[in-house]
Amino acid sequence: MRIDWDGMLQPKPAPVVEDSNPAPDTGASDAAPEIDADIAAREREGDDRRRCAECGNLGERGVCLAAQRREFVASRGYTPIRDILRRCEGFTPLPNDPDQRHGQTKWACLLYPSGRSGAPS
Repeated sequence: MRIDWDGMLQPKPAPVVEDSNPAPDTGASDAAPEIDADIAAREREGDDRRRCAECGNLGERGVCLAAQRREFVASRGYTPIRDILRRCEGFTPLPNDPDQRHGQTKWACLLYPSGRSGAPS
């Protein structure tokens, strides 16, 4: 299997949507952050990795809240690169993510690599 890194790393332009009757801007934002539309995109089919920008543990200033709580080994002020695909045991899905499993469940191999005692059976 070949990975098309150029296709995955190239920024995609936002689609232009014309609205004949635009709503006035009230300055209020939705409570739930928007999830990147390409979670379920075709090029990510079969790829279970997520971006930090798709995680509920990413604070407003870019600091990982799971690292602050010492849920995994990292400094408390850990600020990950938001747009790199990765597997993280501290991952918490956003409310509108189709896969609602947490990182510890989704990628148990990060916590219990093969051959290590203490792995759940």
